[in-house]
Order: sequence, then structure tokens, then C-alpha cells
Amino acid sequence: MVRISGTQKKLGVALSLLVGFFAIGGVLWVFPTASNQGYAPEQPIPFSHKLHAGDNKIQCLYCHSNADKSRHATIPSLNVCLNCHTVVKTDSPYIQQIQKAFAEGKPIEWIRVHELPDHAYFTHKRHVAAGVSCEVCHGEVAKMERVEQKAPLTMGWCMECHRGQTTPPEVLAKYHPNMKNPKGPVAPVNCNTCHN
Repeated sequence: MVRISGTQKKLGVALSLLVGFFAIGGVLWVFPTASNQGYAPEQPIPFSHKLHAGDNKIQCLYCHSNADKSRHATIPSLNVCLNCHTVVKTDSPYIQQIQKAFAEGKPIEWIRVHELPDHAYFTHKRHVAAGVSCEVCHGEVAKMERVEQKAPLTMGWCMECHRGQTTPPEVLAKYHPNMKNPKGPVAPVNCNTCHN
């Protein structure tokens, strides 16, 4: 029988902890969290939501016209931009870039900011119909020069709302008028609602 000394036991425990630490770090590196919170990429053409949605009070649905009708909010087509920009600020080199791309039938390659994992099903239509304002998930876009993902958009974050913990008061008032402090779900929480 081999006897293990106290020092060897301590060394074994330390080595096990070190291996475990690196294994967990490796898993997190390979499978990062789903959140892109704070992501604010530079777009190919600078676009100020502060100017358009904030200062000029253009409604979200004017540009993102499918948000109340479909799963996706969609990025507006160039002709939506040109509804105004055939007469507004036409001397801007950025607007001229948009006009040129439109004339050539080429899209602007905008960089997506808010993105969920492929295994998660989300529909804007249901949330807009329920009275969830765009700001709940997207932050105060009307104050953003460059759009940033403000919310984590993780499963846990969504479930907090569906379980009634962070549900916007206006949504509770509409669908659950007697539930100021709900004790249970206020929206579907079964797995196949978002993972089908």
C-alpha cells in the first residue's frame, strides 16, 4: 500500500483546482454567453437614431415597418431613407452614398446590433401587439448617436419579464390589471414558446 503525505494531498488538490479552472475557462471561451450587451458597431454609413427618432420624432415603425407584422423588425430599405433624403440634406456625402447605392440597386451592408442565438425563436409582432415598447428591449434608442445593445437579451433576462418580475407596468395594466406584483407568469414560460 502506498502512503500519500499531507503535502502530496495538498499538491493534488491544488493541481485539480488548477485543471478545473482551466477547463471551465476553456468551455466559456468556446461557448461564450449569448449576450452582446454593450455592442455598438460602427456602421458603414453613420446613422443617428438620436437625430431621426429623437430630435425629429420619427416613429420606430416608420422605418422598421414590419415589427408589428412579423417576426423581424427588419432594416429599412433604401427607398425608405430616400422618402426624405431626396430633398433633405442632399449635399451630405453619406446621403449621396445612399442615393448612389439605390440607383445601382445595391444594398448598404448594415451591421446587425441585436441578435439572438439560432436556437431561440423571437417574434416582434407578439411583443408589439402586447404593448411592449421598443425601449424595453432596445434601450433609449432615441438618445443614441450609435445604436448599442443595452439589454443582455439572454434567456434569463427574457424569463424575468415573462415571469412578471420585470414586466413593464403598462403591459401588466393591459393584460393583468389586478396584478401589480404578480406571483407567477404573465406570459408563456414553457420551453417550446421560444425553442421550437
